[in-house]
Amino acid sequence: MADVLTISEAKDLLGITTTKHDVYLDTIIPLFVEYIQDYCNNSFIDEYGQVVFKGGAKIALVKMIEFNMNKSGISSRSFGEVSYSYTTDFPPSILTLLQPYSRIRLL
Repeated sequence: MADVLTISEAKDLLGITTTKHDVYLDTIIPLFVEYIQDYCNNSFIDEYGQVVFKGGAKIALVKMIEFNMNKSGISSRSFGEVSYSYTTDFPPSILTLLQPYSRIRLL
């Protein structure tokens, strides 16, 4: 698979200046690329056989990485006996970026 988003690009877009997250980014980028391909029912393969994301899909990929890195997924919190609940679903604002790339699934 071609580099849809390199670690360097991801770090630039996310404002990361250290190498602390390089292993995470190297692991998560292909997983989210696969997620986006499945979600959109679109392989994103160009005429050269390379996987290429256009602007909106690439932005969605970066936002997914950012969402997954932050504790912004907290859906509830309580202070007595400290309890946190996290949501693993991406917010609609991210998934909306993928709508132009979605293909209809025929059953």
